[in-house]
Amino acid sequence: MTTLSRTLRAAALGLGILTGAGVSAQAQTNLEWASGSAGGSWFTIVTGLANIVMEKNPDISIRVVPGGGRDNPTMIDGGISQMGMGIDFLAAAADKGTEPYSKVHEGLTSMGGTWAPAEFHVIVDGSETRSLGEILADPSIRIGTSPKATSEELTLQRTLAFYQNDAAKVSAGGGKVINGSYSQLISAFDDNQINVIFGAGSVPTGIALEIENGRRPAKLIAMDAPLMEYLTQTYGYGQGVIPAGSYERLGNEADIPVTTMEALILVSSKVDEDVVYRMTKTLIENRSRFTNIYKVLGKYDPAIAWQNQPVPLHPGAEKAYKELGFMK
Repeated sequence: MTTLSRTLRAAALGLGILTGAGVSAQAQTNLEWASGSAGGSWFTIVTGLANIVMEKNPDISIRVVPGGGRDNPTMIDGGISQMGMGIDFLAAAADKGTEPYSKVHEGLTSMGGTWAPAEFHVIVDGSETRSLGEILADPSIRIGTSPKATSEELTLQRTLAFYQNDAAKVSAGGGKVINGSYSQLISAFDDNQINVIFGAGSVPTGIALEIENGRRPAKLIAMDAPLMEYLTQTYGYGQGVIPAGSYERLGNEADIPVTTMEALILVSSKVDEDVVYRMTKTLIENRSRFTNIYKVLGKYDPAIAWQNQPVPLHPGAEKAYKELGFMK
C-alpha cells in the first residue's frame, strides 16, 4: 500500500468514526411539562423534578408552564404539552371521556403516582363560627379559588352544587366567586376582598403558610362528612386529614378532616420510550433529593408508584421500574 493510499484510508476511517459518533449522539428532546398554578406546590414540585432530569440528561430540555389538574390532560391530548401533573380521578375521566370531559383523550399514559398527594384547604376569617355547609350555602359568600380549568375550581363548583349554590346565585346574592393565582388570592384575603379561600395542596402548602403569616387572622375549617362522602362516591376523591400541628396559627390543634386527591405524572404516549425510561429512572435514582424540593415528595415510593394507575403506564416508565427492581 502506497503512502498516499494509507493516508486516504486513514482519512476515510477517521470520517467513519466521526460519522458513527454523530449517529450515536442523542438528539435534543424538547418537552413542555404542565404543572399547576404559578406559586403553588405543583409548580414548585415540577420545577424541581424537571431540573433533576435536565441535570442528569443534558439532551432533554423541559419547559415548565402553569396548568391545572383538570386542564392538563387536554393540553396533552391536544399536543400542546407532552407532560403534565394529573389528578387520579380526573385522569381516569379524561381517559374515558366522561364528565367533565366531552371526548376521550387519546394517548394518556403515566410515569407513576405518589408524587404529591394533596389535601383540600378551606381557609376562612379567624372570627368565622359557621360550618362549611353554612358558609357555602350563603349566596353572599365572597370566595376565591385557583384559575378555571384547575381541579380546585372544578371541585368548588361541585361543592357549591352540593349545597344548592353556584356562581350565578352568589353573584345575584351580592357575593362573588373569584379565580386567581395563589398570590392574588392571598392579597385578596388580606385586603378583605374575600372571606374564604378554597384550594388544595400538599401539606404544608404554600398558600396556607402565606395566609398564616399574613395580616389577617385566619383558620382552617373541616369539610363536612356528607360532602366528603358525596365527592368520594360520585367522583372518586379520597378522604384524609390535615394533621394536627401542620400550621401553628390556623386553628390546627387537632386533625382536620378534608377531601384529598392523589397526583400522578401524565405523559403523552407519543413521547419516545427511551426518553420516558431515562426520565423515570433518573427521578427514581435521585429520590433522596426530593425533600429538598418539597417536603411531601418524601412520600414518593417507587415500589407502589406504578400500581393502580388510572391510565396505562408508559412503556418507558415500566422499563425503568422493572430494571430497578420495583416492578416484576
